Amino acid sequence: MFKKAISILLCIMVMVTALIGCSSGKNTKEQANSVEETTTTTTENTGTEEKKEVIEVTTILQVNPEIVLEDNPVLKKIEEDTGVRLIVEAPPLNDFGDRVKVLVSTGDMPDFFIYGADVAAKQWAQEGLLADVTDKIKDYPNLVSNISKEQYGDTMLLEDGRIYGIPRPNSYDKWGFLINKKWLDKVGKDVPKTVDEFIDVCRAFTFEDPDGNNQDDTYGVSFGAQQNSMDSGIWHLYNDFLSTAYGISSWHPGMPDVDGSFKLRALKSKYYDYLTLLKQLYSEGIIDREFITHKSSENIEKFAQNRVGIVGASEKNYTTQIIEKYSLNPDDYVYAPPLTLDENSKPVYVLPPSNWMAFFINAKSDKIDAVLKVLDWGNSEEGFVTMQLGIAGVHYNKYDIETRTVERTKEQAEAVAKVTSNMMAFANAYKGKEALMGGSTPETIAKWQKESAAADAVTRKIYTPFVKMIDKIAVEFPDETQTLNSLEVRYVTGEVQLDELKKFIEETWKVKTAAIAKEFADFMAKNPVRIED
Repeated sequence: MFKKAISILLCIMVMVTALIGCSSGKNTKEQANSVEETTTTTTENTGTEEKKEVIEVTTILQVNPEIVLEDNPVLKKIEEDTGVRLIVEAPPLNDFGDRVKVLVSTGDMPDFFIYGADVAAKQWAQEGLLADVTDKIKDYPNLVSNISKEQYGDTMLLEDGRIYGIPRPNSYDKWGFLINKKWLDKVGKDVPKTVDEFIDVCRAFTFEDPDGNNQDDTYGVSFGAQQNSMDSGIWHLYNDFLSTAYGISSWHPGMPDVDGSFKLRALKSKYYDYLTLLKQLYSEGIIDREFITHKSSENIEKFAQNRVGIVGASEKNYTTQIIEKYSLNPDDYVYAPPLTLDENSKPVYVLPPSNWMAFFINAKSDKIDAVLKVLDWGNSEEGFVTMQLGIAGVHYNKYDIETRTVERTKEQAEAVAKVTSNMMAFANAYKGKEALMGGSTPETIAKWQKESAAADAVTRKIYTPFVKMIDKIAVEFPDETQTLNSLEVRYVTGEVQLDELKKFIEETWKVKTAAIAKEFADFMAKNPVRIED
């Protein structure tokens, strides 16, 4: 009887403790102060009791508004696997950044939070507010295996080379091009591999009526949108499939020059050759001349409307972002790797590290290892799949991580949107790939698997570090940047001669940016690119 009374009393105490923890509402300071609690479980077969420590960790995450955090099965799975209970604050997405800054400035930081590795994060590191995790990462295998050295470069916020956060890894993006196969068949051409073959196809697409409507209304190629107001309309990720043949990547300065050295874009060996190529395409009229003024995805829209025959495309999502988005017939289009200058060269994918923000840990937290344990789990295969797709048997029936395909019902897909998302996840890529790739139908996925594998097989991959000092050029020399951009465009359109562009670069731009050019070269010498053939 006495033992029974004690048992009842213990149960009441556990219930009271749970009620106290819940009664204060969501994300309160009372919850934050609860370091850990001991839960009692009874084994099913023996009736014996075992104690399991549960550590409560506070966090601020970006969470889609439709996600329900109360009794969330993904959060429960995290607790079951790691022994860490996450107390999540989820501010409205449009107020997220401001909320984080307020908590940091007032000293009410949670144990960890997600934020961009920007100037604010750098300031917090300088002020000693962010935990230095450099020496701890090695103890968490998934934080080592699933996040590359290059990706960690984003959270090396200070000059000391220390790591002040855990990046949320994204999949690497590879840029080739998509071409209209029906047009190729009509003009009797093959998918181009070299720049010369590309020019030949562009001429045929422009002048040989590939759509068969007896009108002069087609172009060979179009480029993408003006993404940066401080950059000219000829530099876009959408034309990397062409510019990389000249040792130039539109947005990724970490690509080595053709001679293997590292230079600012305007100083590269084939910079003038590339601009002259664009001038040739423009003057012949075999490129969509409106590309310079594009503000959004007009090039893709024109491609979908059968107005242009070639557009730059991302290997990882051309099926979803172009073919499926615009309801195109997959059989009418072919994905191809980047172009080369000659048949003896290999196409090149430039692969800067891809992160979607980073997780920063409160330097004063006494739960740093608990946070790292959770983030390590999120970068494991099981954690990655759970936070991307939900619970097996509930939110999906079968998942193949090798092919990145899932079997689930419409109802399961709708259900998982209420419990997790890639925005809430701790990793958006596992071994460099997203959870789902290739499309939404077996036919489209099969097409993607075949074409992406073929492109990968012949392409050289150049993995570059984060290169941040280049951004200072537009900030420190805005007038010179805008002048260069204007001269580039005006040279391509035939308004100025090459000598005028060269004179400005040699006498003004090169002189102004000399210190940054040296800083860039020194940085790349210390952080060499990684090349995989």
